Amino acid sequence: MRNKLRQSLFTFNLTVLLVFNLFFILLAVLVVTALMGWLASQFGWIDLTTMLRPEAVMIVVYTASILIAISMVVMIQKVILTPVRQMVTAMQRLETGDFTVRMTCKGWMRPLELREFVRSFNTAAEELGNTEMLRRDFINNFSHEFKTPITSLGGFADLLLTDADMSNEERREYLGIISAESHRLAELADHVLALSRVEAQTILRDTAPFSLSEQLRQSAMLVQQKWTLKKEILLEVQIFETECVYTGNAALLKEVWLNVLDNAFKFSPNKGPVVLVLCQNEPAVTVTVTDQGPGMDEATQARIFDCFYQGDTSHRTEGNGLGLAMVKKIIDLHQGTVTVYSRPGNGSSFEISLPFTVT
Repeated sequence: MRNKLRQSLFTFNLTVLLVFNLFFILLAVLVVTALMGWLASQFGWIDLTTMLRPEAVMIVVYTASILIAISMVVMIQKVILTPVRQMVTAMQRLETGDFTVRMTCKGWMRPLELREFVRSFNTAAEELGNTEMLRRDFINNFSHEFKTPITSLGGFADLLLTDADMSNEERREYLGIISAESHRLAELADHVLALSRVEAQTILRDTAPFSLSEQLRQSAMLVQQKWTLKKEILLEVQIFETECVYTGNAALLKEVWLNVLDNAFKFSPNKGPVVLVLCQNEPAVTVTVTDQGPGMDEATQARIFDCFYQGDTSHRTEGNGLGLAMVKKIIDLHQGTVTVYSRPGNGSSFEISLPFTVT
């Protein structure tokens, strides 16, 4: 119904514009013809009584008709054909992958709907360009992240096969590296698959009430167990609500808590504190995870949720830069917000706010 109404309005506006231009052309032709006749009579070139003869009237009518026809051709060229050609050219460039193409719509003779189309086209072209840039970055980063451990696996496997004089200690060391790189590849593949499934969702599905407070406790326990052999972290869990029931996708939100907590443990120093806080304030529930790691500058904070982006450019900390990107997408699906507060040398704090009512 709305599309039919918009189409009717477009037809009406275009008709009004054409009628107005036609009226203006007719008026201009009549004025010019009358003015030329008056000037000719003033200079004595013609007699006004002669102008009233049928032959003279026919000449005037033919002349006016030719002027009107020329004016109509110019008007149609200006109002309709030129914008249509511009649209066809822009769409052809967009089809070939030129996402820098933009359309212009200037002049009072352009219909309002045409201006709206141009605005929508330019917005779509910009979004497609951004999507294409993200796709290329994703492919490049994905290839790099996969190539590094695969190269490492191949290199150490070749050493094990070719070096017959290798000691048992060296052999165990190389096998340990191969095992670690294999786990890294498997984890990367799992993250890519999980992120692709989340990216494919535009509407939140499989929602049900569950205990958010209990889920946070279990997530904290799982992450602490994972890091027990690597470093000692002082985890403090502050859940002010004995039972916070939230309606959402429990499986997806569990991935959020695991990734945010794992990120805090990863960047925290040995025996450093990590604080998990759950606060229920209508109409939202807020979960905050704070660490005392190295912190981030503003440039890092601006890109921390991009796919494959890692704040630690030295790659001394393990990770693939997909966890926080997935966190952002899942929170967006729940119509919530995730905000990072950080300064270099003062740690980081991730604040996640979830509305109780998800429409």
